[in-house]
Amino acid sequence: MTIIYFILILGIVVLVHETGHFLFAKKAGVYVYEFSIGMGPRLFKWKRKKKVKDKNGKVEYVEDETEYSIRLLPIGGYVQMAGEEIEVDENIPEDQRLQSKPWFSRFMVMVAGVMMNFILAIILLFIIGMSSELSLNSVYVDGSIIDGLTDGDKIVSVNGHFVNNYDKLALELTVPGSKDFTVTVKKKDGTKKEVTIHPIAVGESNLMHKQDYGFRIVEEDSKIKIVDSNIDGLENESVLVGINDLENLNYLSLLKELEKIGDSEFLLKVEKDGEKSDFTIQPKELEEDELRGYSYGFYITGEEASGFVAAIRYAFGKFFSLIEQMLFTVLYLCTGKLSINMLSGPVGIYQVVGVASQAGLMSLVSLLAMISVNVGFINILPLPAFDGSHALFLIIEKIKGSPVNPKVENTIHTIGFVLIMILMVYITFNDILRLF
Repeated sequence: MTIIYFILILGIVVLVHETGHFLFAKKAGVYVYEFSIGMGPRLFKWKRKKKVKDKNGKVEYVEDETEYSIRLLPIGGYVQMAGEEIEVDENIPEDQRLQSKPWFSRFMVMVAGVMMNFILAIILLFIIGMSSELSLNSVYVDGSIIDGLTDGDKIVSVNGHFVNNYDKLALELTVPGSKDFTVTVKKKDGTKKEVTIHPIAVGESNLMHKQDYGFRIVEEDSKIKIVDSNIDGLENESVLVGINDLENLNYLSLLKELEKIGDSEFLLKVEKDGEKSDFTIQPKELEEDELRGYSYGFYITGEEASGFVAAIRYAFGKFFSLIEQMLFTVLYLCTGKLSINMLSGPVGIYQVVGVASQAGLMSLVSLLAMISVNVGFINILPLPAFDGSHALFLIIEKIKGSPVNPKVENTIHTIGFVLIMILMVYITFNDILRLF
């Protein structure tokens, strides 16, 4: 099912984006050669019938000039319009070419795809908001085991960078990686406090990175349960109740204790069906293990709300927080704070779709909204061959009072497109490497 969800999600995002260009082009009276969903070899094509009236007012149906097609690779799409190319198509009347249209009409045709992606995202986020109780903007400490951090403290910055929502917090926690960082919180009495956090690397086992304990753990209903055990007598679904002399551990405090233990032997205490058992565990260091992420010694929560108004607040708040996250991501990529290796292409998206599909329908809807925002944001950047670049040239035209030389503009777009394709190949190669 993952491949089906993947095609549907990318297909919907591309369809909405290209429909924006198409509708505004048609509204402006631009001749559209082709409306394509997907790239590469064509799988299907058709033309629709449109209703027209002759001079006598008689209605008849004629074949529309636009060819609609679906192509093999669901990673893009396009609307091919008369007047985009340098060479003039003399078969198309001048008043139906894009260059002949007023400046505002051309500008709207270029940005319409981005607008549609953003509108889709806001609608989807509203649906999510109406379907469940929400955590609105602002993030608070919850379940802390860090000295100086108290449940209910409001997180206001990480390493001096302002934080006001979960998306910005997630980005700022990504930047330091395994390095210590400073969190500034606002206490309930209004005072501010800085606390240094030491990240703990977590592996695929949900335990310490590069340590094999002979089992994995999951956290369910505030209990830590043993899974995938290969230790004699240690049964799956046993509840972990203590390590050495420590009891009443939660996931975070467990990681803190395991970090102190390192590769030393320890006593694992578990309970199942009312019977308690002890096991001596000798951690083994793995030669290779995939890093899953970091634990910071606290959870986070937000301001919970529900209802129509809360859903609207959530939709627009989440939308703008995603835009902010992407702006800072681009900034951090340009300044070297984030590595280009952290970006994902189609293969990476496919993996994320697989994970989201296991979490349920709303998780897929949330992912669709996020990808729609991403596609809109990337396209509005003034990068050659993207919608933002076309819009930028139109703004330059408006300022200087005359169009930019079409050959110069086309050359810039071509070079930019080649560079972007090289980047996509590099990102996809990295995605494939991460699979192994």
